[in-house]
Amino acid sequence: MDLILFNSDKKIESALIERREKVVTLLVSEQYYNLLSSEDQKRLAKKLPYLLKRYAKFMSSHSRLNDQQAVTTLYQRNQGRMKKLNVRMNTVYWSLLGALAQSHGVSRCYLFNFLLSLDKMGVGESVVKVLNVGIPTFHKVYRYIWQLELDRNKISRSLEFIPNPLQSFAQTGYF
Repeated sequence: MDLILFNSDKKIESALIERREKVVTLLVSEQYYNLLSSEDQKRLAKKLPYLLKRYAKFMSSHSRLNDQQAVTTLYQRNQGRMKKLNVRMNTVYWSLLGALAQSHGVSRCYLFNFLLSLDKMGVGESVVKVLNVGIPTFHKVYRYIWQLELDRNKISRSLEFIPNPLQSFAQTGYF
């Protein structure tokens, strides 16, 4: 009798921090872009690391932006013409943006624009004061899980992160 063995441990791995930056493309609405000063237009493409440092913890715990369906990915709609920004970016920031975007069910560009809108509204100061006081800006580990349960006809997206302050707090008995 012959045996067929299955290996479900297939994965792709690579270094998170590479020696050179990658050129990536982000889209913003032309209307928003044209409202910026020429100096702010130049800095806009390089704003992603700042936005992630400021809002990554907030976005990790924020209710999902695409809370309707785990099957679909939301893209910018009804934004009018879009401006294409080519950016040299460290793979750490691009990967983190991707994990957060996927867990929210939106595109990277959608999440980038959402982060820009948070920053424009001035949400950052309150978020930084509450979430980042006395602890590092980023969690140590982010785990994006896309789960397909075929027998139950369910699909879900989730994001786990370590350390999780709520779990740590609960383990101490204060919660």
